[in-house]
Order: sequence, then structure tokens, then C-alpha cells
Amino acid sequence: MQKDHLVILLESIDSKVQLTMEAVSALDNKIDRVEKRLTDKIDIVGCKVMGLSKRLDAVEERLSSEISEVKSDLAAHRNDTELHHSQPKRPLKRA
Repeated sequence: MQKDHLVILLESIDSKVQLTMEAVSALDNKIDRVEKRLTDKIDIVGCKVMGLSKRLDAVEERLSSEISEVKSDLAAHRNDTELHHSQPKRPLKRA
């Protein structure tokens, strides 16, 4: 009777270990699928960030160019204004 009880107990343990192994395997497969989906989404986000980075570089280059043009125009305007001030003022003619 002791042997029969031990056999039944071992069979029960074996079936529980089998169920646990199946659950672990199913969970492992599910984790693999989630990891794949996350990797795909991360790759998509990375591509979008690279695209935005290139656009920002282009905007920065354009703005730098425009700022340089404004700076040059302002310097020319200042030089022109200073030339007007360096000439002696003529008295106004009275009519």
C-alpha cells in the first residue's frame, strides 16, 4: 500500500510538473512575440527620429543662412547711416 501511495503521489507530481512546463513554454512564446512587437515599434520610432533630425538640421541650416543675411543687411544699413551722420549738416534755406 505504501508503494501504491508513492506511485500515485509521483504521478501527481509528474502531471503538475508537465503542466508547469507547458505554462512556462507558453509564457516564453508570448514573451518572444511581445519582444518582437516592441523591437519593431522601436525601429519605427528610430526611423522617425532620424527623419526629424534631418529636417531639424535643414531648418537650422536655413535659419543660419537667413540670420547671416539679416546680419549683413544690418551692417550695411549701419554703415550707410553712419556715412550720413559724418557729413556736415547744411543750414536750412529760408524762403
